[in-house]
Amino acid sequence: MTDFLTALQRVWTGGHRTRWMHPVLMVGLTLASALPAAGQRDVDPSPHSDLALVSDRASIAAGQPFTVALRMTLDTGWHTYWLNAGDAGLPLQIQWDLPEGFRAGPLDWPVPELIPTPPFMSYGYEDEVLALATITPPASLPQGRPITIGGRADWLVCADVCIPAAGEVSLSLRVSAGTAEVEARWTSAVATTRDRLPRAADGWRTRAWAVDSAYVLEVEPPTGTRFVAPYLFADSGGVVEHALPQRVARAGAGVWRIRLAMPDYAEEAASRIGGLLVADVGAGRTSPGWMIEAAVEPAPSDDAAERSTVFLTGDVQETGGFTSSGPEFQPEAARVASSVPGFLIALAFAFLGGLILNLMPCVFPVLSVKVMTLVHDAGASRVGRMRHGLLFAAGVVVSFWALAGLLFGLRAAGSSLGWGFHLQSPAVVAILTLMFFALALGMSGVIEVGSALTRLGGTRSSRSDVDALLTGGLTVLVAAPCTAPFMGAALGYALVQPPALGLAVFTALGVGLAAPYSVLAATPALLSRLPRPGAWMETLKEALAFPLYATVVWLVWVFGRQVGMNAAAVLLLAITTTGFAAWLAGRAAGASRRGLRVATTAVGSLAVILSLWASRSATPSPSATSGNGRSSLETPAWEPFSTERVSELRGEGRTVFVNFTAAWCLSCQVNDRVALHTRSVTRAFEEADVALLKADWTSRDPVIADALQSFGRSGVPLYVVYPPDPSSQPEMLPALLTPGIVIEAIGRAEALRTARR
Repeated sequence: MTDFLTALQRVWTGGHRTRWMHPVLMVGLTLASALPAAGQRDVDPSPHSDLALVSDRASIAAGQPFTVALRMTLDTGWHTYWLNAGDAGLPLQIQWDLPEGFRAGPLDWPVPELIPTPPFMSYGYEDEVLALATITPPASLPQGRPITIGGRADWLVCADVCIPAAGEVSLSLRVSAGTAEVEARWTSAVATTRDRLPRAADGWRTRAWAVDSAYVLEVEPPTGTRFVAPYLFADSGGVVEHALPQRVARAGAGVWRIRLAMPDYAEEAASRIGGLLVADVGAGRTSPGWMIEAAVEPAPSDDAAERSTVFLTGDVQETGGFTSSGPEFQPEAARVASSVPGFLIALAFAFLGGLILNLMPCVFPVLSVKVMTLVHDAGASRVGRMRHGLLFAAGVVVSFWALAGLLFGLRAAGSSLGWGFHLQSPAVVAILTLMFFALALGMSGVIEVGSALTRLGGTRSSRSDVDALLTGGLTVLVAAPCTAPFMGAALGYALVQPPALGLAVFTALGVGLAAPYSVLAATPALLSRLPRPGAWMETLKEALAFPLYATVVWLVWVFGRQVGMNAAAVLLLAITTTGFAAWLAGRAAGASRRGLRVATTAVGSLAVILSLWASRSATPSPSATSGNGRSSLETPAWEPFSTERVSELRGEGRTVFVNFTAAWCLSCQVNDRVALHTRSVTRAFEEADVALLKADWTSRDPVIADALQSFGRSGVPLYVVYPPDPSSQPEMLPALLTPGIVIEAIGRAEALRTARR
């Protein structure tokens, strides 16, 4: 079960930033904890653990800070986690409930222990642990009545299974007129914990560089610092491979070098290495430790070779991790092994995402094609319908393979791309615009018979196998920019897996997208519920052309956002040329006029050339390239997104809402209209002084692509709420928004702000 939960975590994080756990992970943890509790009437909210709030003070004095401790005791064989849990887990978090005027500092954790659960390594505690916090009372306090310090805590306890736990804690203290009184019962425990807290690295010299898919951390502590088996507990997930041993070597008098393996999924080196460096990892929590940090710099050119080989030629020891004394641990093998249950979950999520994708606004224009195909197939033989349904599914799956293969290849070549990347190319948008316009003309009856696009529209009663395949491909081409619920997590998982596993996830996504149509086409009982073919079909076919014309308008708007309105005017000229080619094709239909057919081909080719020329020769307008993408219809003031701006705003104590969006994402546009730009949400933003940042991914932007990947996502939409406190984790909102979802998320962020005042 532990492996299952860890795999679930990696589905949502993509192997990156294991501290950033998402709400769906908590759902999975809750479901896992419910399995052994099935049938029980009363559920223990803090199983296998107890949490209490204690203090080494029996009374407090006005204006004098004092220490409280969250004391957790755990059953034998169970453990909880440090602030960075390692490969899996969640740290304890608390929302304080303090009297007016009181302030609580951050939790201070003692040195953790290594908790091996092969092939993973976690950081945490067993038996008992105290986390300390400093409470500062106001300058004046009323005499004669006690004050109560409290809060609600959430944590995770694990053994063979992982169970989320929660509890309310409180502590009553008297108010003293003079000096605060000591509480003898907890004085020793608090003092022992305080002695085991990490120390400041005063007088240390640190630096780090990347060599051969690893970091070399060089530390020179003050004279007299004694190291036995140094080990770095990294303070961030996804930076080092926790489960591999750290290789330690001397590099001169008082200088140590520690080699830290990068995760095999890391696309580039981190900008910093930081964490808790302990003197003797074998001593557990009794080892002294120091909080250190070093910027990752290029390897020094003068002695880079020596620095990269010191671990092979010098006196080297291995600390922590899984060593050769047991089965050889390889990160790639561990990832594949860990993905067995996670892989199955990703397949299920991909299939569900594909099913839901049929209902997304991106796919609606193609529904007209699919509806007409079903109507025409209603009177065909069952074998013919089944073949057509299977070929449609094959077209969907093969198209997903093609897009996934191209995406994997471009990412391997160093491009920062995500799902829907093809609509970031103006040339692709231009060609799609002409394709949909021609398809709409066919359904309107301008082109009677004779083109593949018309046959896709269902104007022939007997379509070829190629038509079914093309229908599936067209569906994927238009559906790909959308990210449905469940789909985002599955794609985030797939893009960090080996290509074979990633393609399997894309296959499940395609099967989910094609399943409703294929099942309906092969099921006579369901088809019998459709109206009988008749004259109404021609009217329906012509009516369903109008959603396609609307799609053309949308694509022209996307094109204009990408490359400017001058280029959009040229694209409109190409559309007009396409209409002229369609008119010529209609005139040539059924006639032996070779000249008209040649003219049709020439004019159609001219339309394509015009569209491609527009996409390459245009100069983007400022509105198309600013990254802000603000229109006159928007009432909130949106700033362009950057990670630096997020940090700056949070440092000012403001809640930050980031909208990862794109003009070609119809789901994004729908969310804007029905949720983000409503009066109630705008009022909530204003009242809470929320900073609004827009990450406009209409055109390719590696910064936005990397930010999406940090959340385990490969496409838009994505909505993230950053609480004001930088130590609080950001919250990801669902892909489909309502005003209530946004307002409640802002409320939760503001509650955190209030609790920490």
